Amino acid sequence: MSMMRMPVLTKFITTILIAGLLHIAHAPLQAASTATEQTLTAAFLYNFLKFTEWPTDTISSEITLCTSKGSAFEELDAISGKIAQSKPVRIKRISPSEPSDDCQLLFLPREDGSERIRQWLTLTQNKPILVVSNLNEFLDIGGMISLMNDGKNLNFEVDLTRVRQANLKLSAQLLQIAREVRSR
Repeated sequence: MSMMRMPVLTKFITTILIAGLLHIAHAPLQAASTATEQTLTAAFLYNFLKFTEWPTDTISSEITLCTSKGSAFEELDAISGKIAQSKPVRIKRISPSEPSDDCQLLFLPREDGSERIRQWLTLTQNKPILVVSNLNEFLDIGGMISLMNDGKNLNFEVDLTRVRQANLKLSAQLLQIAREVRSR
């Protein structure tokens, strides 16, 4: 292959790779897909950690993603130790009776049920904790970010008022790809 064709080939391969990454970013959930909904959820949660700004005094040497103890969400372990905002990610499983003050993000899976999720929302209200769930109508009961699976894609919706009440800031890039942003 001539030296003149190498840069063109490199650009072509780079373009294909970027297109593939953009396709993955929209998280298609096709039957033939190797990624499960939980794997994609873990990827979304990791990106929420990367694109959220917390008050400076709330993050110590690591950034903590919490979930309920009853959650069988093992895919979260794949992001444990990854770097978000120059800090390693720690996964912590807690119950409502345990302190959540060291959590930066709290993921509440729909399997916890709406009553338990409402309890968590009461406990974390106005604390600098980004609260995320895949429960239908999560924003309507007080949540901040709701992960939505329409059978084809995994998307998310944001209630910006609740995010701001917790003294958190979401990046503009994150808000641009949200399916819906309430209270802009």
